[in-house]
Amino acid sequence: MTTVPPSLGLHLEPRLPATQVYRATTRENLTTMLLGLWLIGGLFLDGWAHNQRGDTIESFFTPWHAVFYSGFAAVAAWCLYLASRGWRLGRRGLAAFPDGYALAALGVPLFGVSGAGDLLWHTFLGIEVGIEALLSPTHLGLFTGAMLILASPLNAAWRAPVGRSAPGMVRWVAALSATSMLAATAFMHMYMWGLLMVPQGLGWVQTRGELSAVLLTSLIQTAPALLLLRRFTLPFGAITVMYAVTNLGLALMLQPGDYRVPLLALGCGFLADVLHATLRPSPARLLHLRAFAFLLPLCVWVPYLGGAVRLGLSNLSLELWLGVAVMAGLGGLGLSALLFPPALPPEALTD
Repeated sequence: MTTVPPSLGLHLEPRLPATQVYRATTRENLTTMLLGLWLIGGLFLDGWAHNQRGDTIESFFTPWHAVFYSGFAAVAAWCLYLASRGWRLGRRGLAAFPDGYALAALGVPLFGVSGAGDLLWHTFLGIEVGIEALLSPTHLGLFTGAMLILASPLNAAWRAPVGRSAPGMVRWVAALSATSMLAATAFMHMYMWGLLMVPQGLGWVQTRGELSAVLLTSLIQTAPALLLLRRFTLPFGAITVMYAVTNLGLALMLQPGDYRVPLLALGCGFLADVLHATLRPSPARLLHLRAFAFLLPLCVWVPYLGGAVRLGLSNLSLELWLGVAVMAGLGGLGLSALLFPPALPPEALTD
């Protein structure tokens, strides 16, 4: 066998057997999440600038863009470092990335290409204002690339060889990844976010459009918790973090100085965590899971809409505000049927 003389000063990583999976450690997944939060923070900072100073922004090169793109550079460099380590272990192509990070392998170049396209778009076509800033093709490319990167720790935790009651930090990796994805999705739907559509945070939910926004917001907020329940038992506080972080970011961006909705989201998330701890929903306890899926939206919309009426911020009738809350609950129940469908009879599995 040929060996490398020590005098050459070379360090060779031992190669992994072809059948052994290359996984990131929990600490490395948490590092990905912290850098992802830098990216998300830059996204919301840029959103604040567009909402508060939109008419005065005339250049791509702004301080908030610097925070946003430096966050991307940091998380991209980290993912590429993890891939370089896989390369040294003998892995090639997507297999060089840790298990679950193939999403980042797609997201990093997509974000980079979209960022370059965004620079050209702003240079030749100007700066978008309003909803156009959310729906321009380059911004949708940035959003998709970011979501793929942010989803990688969740995907890695999902594929880890652990049970539903995995170590707490593994489940928190999944919950924080889902939180970042919820926040990014809420950002892209800020113009239809039912909790922050109207002045004063709690307001007049009267028109068809506003009622539709409540139902859309409810589905967006309910989906991450139900998705996590397919794989894990949620750690206590996970829903509180999801709801509080997402709505705090939106409030700071759209209504700086008004903390009523973030505080409401904090309380509603805590109520949902207590509900989860009480019902202990899981695929093996399907009736409990269906009840949780129905009651989870009610934990948000009964306090929100009922509180708005109680405080004199809305003149909704009891039938209307309570009916909308129940519709949101039925939406959660419908989501649970899609994520946890009934088992198929044996006859349906054959031709």
